[in-house]
Amino acid sequence: MPPKSPQTRSGKSTPTRGKPKEDEKLVDEEEEKLRVEQEEKERREKEAKMKLEEKRISALRAIRDQQESETEQELRIVHATVEKVINDRRANAEWKRFMKCDGRPDPTSVKEINTFIALTKDKGKKDINVVLDDAKLILSLIRELKFILKDADSDEETETTANHKQTILSLQDLLITQYNEATLKLLKEASYEADSETGNLQKVIKDANETLMLWGNLNKNPRFKAFEFESEKFQFELPKVLAMADIAVRVLKTRFDHYSHQCSTCLPQKKKTEVAAVEEQTGKEPITEKEEVPKVDAGENKEVDDTKSTTTDGRKSAMSAVSNKEEKEGGEENAEDKPDRDEHAATPEIKVESEHVELEEILDPDVVDLRQFTPLGGVYHLDLLQMPPQPKVVRGWTLTQIINKPLTNVTYPVDIVAGKTPSRAASAAPEGREEGSSPSKTSHEQPPIGITMSLPDDVMFFEEPQVAMWDHTDKHWKNTTVPDSTTYDEEKRVISFKTNEFGVFCLMQDTHLNMPFQSWELRPKGTDAVVLTVTAAIAEAEIEIKGTKCRLNPPEEDSPKELSHIFDKWMSVDELIQGMRAAGVNLFPASDSRKFVSIQEKTVDVDQVYDQMAILSTAFAFQWSKWNSDIIKSRIAIQAAPFYVADDSSRASVPDDDWSTYLIGDDRTYKLALTEFDNDFSDEIASGSFYHYDLMHAMRLSPVRDDPDGKILASLNQRSRSANRFYVDTVQTLLRASKIISFS
Repeated sequence: MPPKSPQTRSGKSTPTRGKPKEDEKLVDEEEEKLRVEQEEKERREKEAKMKLEEKRISALRAIRDQQESETEQELRIVHATVEKVINDRRANAEWKRFMKCDGRPDPTSVKEINTFIALTKDKGKKDINVVLDDAKLILSLIRELKFILKDADSDEETETTANHKQTILSLQDLLITQYNEATLKLLKEASYEADSETGNLQKVIKDANETLMLWGNLNKNPRFKAFEFESEKFQFELPKVLAMADIAVRVLKTRFDHYSHQCSTCLPQKKKTEVAAVEEQTGKEPITEKEEVPKVDAGENKEVDDTKSTTTDGRKSAMSAVSNKEEKEGGEENAEDKPDRDEHAATPEIKVESEHVELEEILDPDVVDLRQFTPLGGVYHLDLLQMPPQPKVVRGWTLTQIINKPLTNVTYPVDIVAGKTPSRAASAAPEGREEGSSPSKTSHEQPPIGITMSLPDDVMFFEEPQVAMWDHTDKHWKNTTVPDSTTYDEEKRVISFKTNEFGVFCLMQDTHLNMPFQSWELRPKGTDAVVLTVTAAIAEAEIEIKGTKCRLNPPEEDSPKELSHIFDKWMSVDELIQGMRAAGVNLFPASDSRKFVSIQEKTVDVDQVYDQMAILSTAFAFQWSKWNSDIIKSRIAIQAAPFYVADDSSRASVPDDDWSTYLIGDDRTYKLALTEFDNDFSDEIASGSFYHYDLMHAMRLSPVRDDPDGKILASLNQRSRSANRFYVDTVQTLLRASKIISFS
């Protein structure tokens, strides 16, 4: 009988081989269920977080919108208040002019100006004192027209503005005509005022706007070499060919410049729309949206290597500008030989930007670019004149030859050599040349004229000035002095040079020699008062604003006498800017100064930052941060601090512990955790700080040290909100003009 199975012996069944598979299945199902539940839980948590994030973003957006609205409203009130005054001034200007009834012509009326010019010319003999009085009136009319043009609503050329510009030119021509008439009268009577020692006319007439230096060659001394107007410290040297000629030398120094505005480089190059410029210059279709155009990533903290085209102090050299132009011209020629090159690279002289291109004029090598150099100290008219016949006393009678010829300029040396001047002048031909013969040398091969002069007393020259002559045909200032003839004594402030021609000349200085700035600080000084201190590349300036007036404060030690005429003089911000520029202390970059100064241009709306700083300037101090030049273009870094005011006086300085660095962008502004003493930059937000829309809210909402109850901060905010709107506008104008953030 076979043995019983285990199930038969025990009466129980044993596990089968399929049981483990069923258990694994149950385990898998349980794990799947747990996984699904976990995913559902995570999904719900994610949705909850997204909803919270959306609520947070919505709340932040609401705060941002609110802060943006508050800032715009506060700025709008300031601008509207000032604009109303400006509009009222424009509206009342004509009425006020009519009500003066002082006999002055209306410079905006072409008919009245034409009548005034005709009557002025018909006055007969022009006595120098009468001419000087007329000059004051003419200059005031020119200033009034320039003010009207500057105050115009639009920069577009209209018939009215064109008429005003033409009137200015007509009045300037009238002024020169008046000076010539007075000079002719003085020369006709030269023998009456001849110097007892030399026998020549030596006369200096000085007024507020001009200085007339006149020398007449009456003695005809063959050993004459040079003469100095001692009171004006101006000396000229004449070649021997002129020693025996019937000539006179006039040096007319004017404090005004009626030439530079005629130059094509006087104003920044006009910008054209990208499409129009590309079509005009290349004759090709504009770039469409489908074409790929290389873009610069504003988020990268990288700059183009300009080391080869910049000076050690950050200013771009004139030589680099010429080299760039030559490279561009060379690139254009190569483009013709290589048609396979990229079509955009075939036109290197066109600078294509995001919204416009800027077309630059190609200047001759000897033309002075007024975008890079500034005429200083007025204008000098150096004229070689024909001496009119002098009265003669015969047997008690004074015989005067009546001539109707106007004042005649003698062209050196052609007129002298060719015998076009009176016989005495013609006889002064060089040895070995017959009278009346044609010159065998060109004017540039003739002996030059030497000039030695002291620099103007009211101009700061930080380097050797350049001498530029005016080209009446080309309408440009040009470097036409004899090469290697200029010497400069910096200690005595005396410059000497030689030139081959008489004419109009001036002294030039690099416009941007004080740029970029080293540092700056904007510090409150009482109610509606602030001090802006700028440490430039060479000079340091402290500008104080009180209300709507500004002044340049002298330094405590070694105050330069060249600036004594503007130190401690309260004036409008526009007058201060103009006065400092005219004195050679230019801390106000032009719109195109970036071409000549190496700076990091910011994509942030810097003008908005200046406007907010102006509103806060009565309660908060601001200064330069070293991190501003290191960070990306889409961010600005400045230092700021609350400025406490005691009961009776304001604090002269801000403690180091109160300064904080703020990072400003288009989307947010906040206080940084780092300081100026850290080695590496970090954009980490400071502990206890928050993100804000702009600088104004970041300052007004940031806690103040040692102010647990917030009373000090509330007082500061109240002070900034109650600032006079015209004071705020004055600070805005000064900050926008100095561009301290971008140029430091």
